[in-house]
Order: sequence, then C-alpha cells, then structure tokens
Amino acid sequence: MQISSRFRKFLSYTSIAAFMITLLAALAPTASAVNFAGTDNKNGKLLYIQTPNTEFTLETVGAQPVGVVVAPGQLMIYAISSVGEVHVFNPYTKADTLLAKGFTTPTDIVVEPGCESILVSDIGVNKIFQVTSSGVVSTFYNGPDTIRGLVYDSNANLFANDVSAGAIVQFTTQGTITAQTPGPALTALDSLTYDQKTNSLFATSNTGQVLYQAPDNLSSVTTIPFANGPELEGITSNGSGTLYVVGGNGTTNNIYQYTVSTGVTTKLNTVPGLDRISIIASGPCLKSLGTDQSCGE
Repeated sequence: MQISSRFRKFLSYTSIAAFMITLLAALAPTASAVNFAGTDNKNGKLLYIQTPNTEFTLETVGAQPVGVVVAPGQLMIYAISSVGEVHVFNPYTKADTLLAKGFTTPTDIVVEPGCESILVSDIGVNKIFQVTSSGVVSTFYNGPDTIRGLVYDSNANLFANDVSAGAIVQFTTQGTITAQTPGPALTALDSLTYDQKTNSLFATSNTGQVLYQAPDNLSSVTTIPFANGPELEGITSNGSGTLYVVGGNGTTNNIYQYTVSTGVTTKLNTVPGLDRISIIASGPCLKSLGTDQSCGE
C-alpha cells in the first residue's frame, strides 16, 4: 500500500487555509436539524445531508463510496470500495485527496482516540488496517473473520461487528478479539454505533429488519424490530439516546430517527443509494459523538 501524504496534514485544522462562510453556516447544526456526511453507494457520490429533506452532492467520485467519518476540521474521510481507496474531502476548499490505496474492499472507518490514526475494515481480505499520522499502513487485525462496523465507546474500547461469528466483538489495542456477545448468532450484521447515554452498542441487520442492542460489556443482546425497508445499512448515534438508521431497498433509502427510550421511529430524509452516514458536529475540532475523547488541535 502507498500513502499519498501524511495523515496529519489532512486532519490538522491549521491546514484549512480559508473557510467558505456560507458553507460553514450550512454545516453548523441547528436546534431543528441534524447534519450528516453520507455516501451514495449506487450513484458514486459523497453527500451533505440536513434533516429533514435536504441533501446535496459534495463530490461525485464515479465509483462506490461506502464508509464515511467526519474528522477534525469537519474533514470527511471516506472509503471507495470498488477501487480500494480511502480519501479525505475538505468541504470548505472542496479538495478531494487520496489518503491511502491498495485495499481490496474497504468498508468502514473509525478515527482512533487522539485522532492520530484511523482504522479501516477491509471485507475483501478479512482484515482491519491502521493508517497512522506518519503515513504508515499496517495490519491491525489479520483475520480470519469478516469485520464490519467499527466504533469506540466512552472508555476508548474498540468494538465491531464480526459477521463470520454473528456477534458484536471487542478488540484489544493489539487487534485481538477479547469478548463477544453470546449466542445465538446475530443475522447479517452491517453497521455499528455506540450511544453514551444508554452505554450500549447498536448494530443494524442488513436483512433481518431488526436492530441489535448490547451493553458495552457484551453480556447480552436485545433484538429491536425495525421493519423500515428490507435492507438496513448505516447507523449512528447522537450520544444522547437518539439513533439515525439508513433503511430501504438498497436503491431508494431513507434516514430514520429512532429514540431509544420511547421506541418511536420517524422518517427524516429519502436519499437514493445512501449507505453510511456520519453526524457533522460544530467546531473546528470535533469531539467524537458517543465518546469522551477529544481531538487535539
């Protein structure tokens, strides 16, 4: 694998030379709206989404973008599964930069605590790769299981969906699976998020029309019926007991808001081809939603 330039260059807030004032205003969340970065896997687009019912194309990538996270400086890191690349998009300068290539099928991304590196799950080779601030790509997890969904909890513990085992699993800092949810096996695991208020992990089932909830000690699993389209894909949390879930038929998907305490589901946006979403928070240095880990400026 090769790195086009240092990871720190793209994650540093000071590397953003100028701000587009109108876009900054658009990206700043309001009391009545939630903003997301999203990937349109079917039409090859990186999207800006504001709820309800507003979205526009930030970048047409001409391939199949999948995982997306919002990093410090509101920079958007996303994977293009069909060409095995990870890119960084600056929404203020509109610069799209290749960060790393040589992957097989990169799927999900998470920024590690401290914001000095990212982890990338590659379902094409059943591995998780780390890309560091010094531009080094190494293997964090060497298989053999297929891993989707990567997320940290408030104590900087790493969790993921182990599709092969049908379980939500926890990793050590050395990339070893140290715990998993008990059986029976969970169906068609896809995306994963952590909610700080409930201290729970929530996973989507791509074909089961359910969400799975597990405490972060992974001692049990609760199955939540979620019949909002035959396919469930991306999921994220605002850290305060509200989930945002991508569901639909894979071609025409919707964003649903789900309140954990009440079980109430509300349809927010219809977005063709939407796969993954990541909440855009305000401020030049983002605090990872659902964690207590702040990114250094």
